[in-house]
Amino acid sequence: MFSPATRLLLDNERSKMNFQETVQRYAELLLGDGSWLTEELAWTVLRPRVGPLTLSDVAQRLAGNSHALIVERDFEEAYTDNAVVLDATDEAVMIVDLHRTSNTPDPDFIAQLSRNVDVWHVSWHTALSRRMIHALDGRIIAAVPHLDPADAVGEDLHSVQAELAALSAAQHDPWPAVEATALAIVEKRTGARLRLDWFDHAHPSIAIDQ
Repeated sequence: MFSPATRLLLDNERSKMNFQETVQRYAELLLGDGSWLTEELAWTVLRPRVGPLTLSDVAQRLAGNSHALIVERDFEEAYTDNAVVLDATDEAVMIVDLHRTSNTPDPDFIAQLSRNVDVWHVSWHTALSRRMIHALDGRIIAAVPHLDPADAVGEDLHSVQAELAALSAAQHDPWPAVEATALAIVEKRTGARLRLDWFDHAHPSIAIDQ
């Protein structure tokens, strides 16, 4: 039998190994057949704090009204129709925007989305304008411009100390270590996952007025 302290240590080591495996998976995706995702990506995941969160709920938050129309589109159709793609996981709803259709990279907009939900976001545009945002109940807990913890601001940076440390450790590693680490953080904190084959199919989507 392991002592409680030993069991905690083992659990922490397993958690670190699992996280590094997730980072490696995203690095391989960005370096391999998913290299086109390095051009532009905005990935936002909403986890409810109280009660269920539906696609309709998220669509209404994105559109700013109760008449948001959800339509099945593939990513080419989403681009043509100025739409973002939605998907429901077991515990969350994620928003994927490949073409800067929505305002999700904007911290103020993320704060609006986070009413009664926990929101994690990572985005970049041709390797520029990179950022990670964590928002909760209308507050920006942490915003990390350039995916660099040295520039992080927010109301409770202490609560994301482990995530900032992981990003900091990746700063001097070869590209795309920082981007892969940011994606792994979102997966770890939300349970949502980006898979390359997911982009091959149509998904619920909502057109966004510019």
